[in-house]
Amino acid sequence: MHSRVARLALTMTLAASGLAACTTGGSTPSSSAAGVSSPAIAIGAREFAFDPSTLTVAAGSVSFHVTNTGSQTHEFEILRGDQVIDEVEDIVPGLERDLTVTLEAGDYVYVCKLPGHEESGMKGTLTVTGG
Repeated sequence: MHSRVARLALTMTLAASGLAACTTGGSTPSSSAAGVSSPAIAIGAREFAFDPSTLTVAAGSVSFHVTNTGSQTHEFEILRGDQVIDEVEDIVPGLERDLTVTLEAGDYVYVCKLPGHEESGMKGTLTVTGG
């Protein structure tokens, strides 16, 4: 019973975080005066899309919390041009994974490189501002 309540509380917290990010026009990690970064950006992965599909973040260390809300295995790869910056593979349905990367200002994409997924629309754009 306690684990069900804990999971429900965690789900509601993550949903609220995602809703807050959506209402501010995207998630932008920021640092406080003490140098503590904001929570991870919540990314949902499902057939065949990421939610959100467009992000703008500040340059520096950026954390992503990727949840597979679909029924198939997915990946989350960050690319700049043809260069893979970092990735999380084998995200099975229901699994949540974290990824923290240091990003320079510029344009990036995030994709699922499993056969047919990117071609079916499983990709997003990531703009990194500042420098």
